[in-house]
Amino acid sequence: MSFDRAAEYYDATRALPDEAMADLLCVLVPELAARQPCLEIGVGTGRIALPLRERGIDMAGIDIAQAMLRRLVGNAGGVSPFPLALADATRLPLADASFGSVLAVHVLHLIPGWRDAIEEAFRVLRPGGALIASFPGGNADPDRPRPRAAAPWAALLWDAARRHGVLRTRHGAGDPRQIADYLGDRAVARRLPEVRVNELRTLGATLLHLEGQVYSWTWPYPREQVLGLGTEIRSWAAQEGVSLEQQHPVESTLEWWAFELA
Repeated sequence: MSFDRAAEYYDATRALPDEAMADLLCVLVPELAARQPCLEIGVGTGRIALPLRERGIDMAGIDIAQAMLRRLVGNAGGVSPFPLALADATRLPLADASFGSVLAVHVLHLIPGWRDAIEEAFRVLRPGGALIASFPGGNADPDRPRPRAAAPWAALLWDAARRHGVLRTRHGAGDPRQIADYLGDRAVARRLPEVRVNELRTLGATLLHLEGQVYSWTWPYPREQVLGLGTEIRSWAAQEGVSLEQQHPVESTLEWWAFELA
């Protein structure tokens, strides 16, 4: 799934809070420091790769979205900060055993041919290398209790979305167990520390992002269908006297796994 259409607003809508970014770097840098260079598939605007480079990690990146790569170069001051290629993760134009690690940040669930992407990642890894990947929190152990503060309108919004047929679907591997099962004894799966993301959100901003089809899960649907969903939620809020501008704390998690060559 190309994110070209999101290049202009991606950084503004996907940036991690400073505390979460610091925690994430504390997880990733020790994993990658001994496994360089690192290739990020779906490198996008460099929101993760650029901070890793600043921490001394030898990076390279590929993406299928040319506009996202242009934004990465712009974010780096107008000069390519490390080797970049316009390429598909399922057909990497790279030599065998040329990287110590492959990084996949919230991207495997967007790749229908995720098994091909996994094979390509392992092809370019050197012995002792690892695929480091993130997943939506809570996939690997749904019974494991974890603190999470949800927006008070969240359940109502998802119920309305189902009624309007605007469903959040994953096209690839959204669960680390899928990858671990596929790899079998070729790799050792290891859970890394999860990263908690604490933010303040408003219903108004959520609706603007929904109606503007900011997030990729809304892209398959006609704009009129998504606007109909937004209209229903706005009507409910008006009837119930729910403020569109009141801020609510929301906590989510980023779940990280390492798949190490056996």
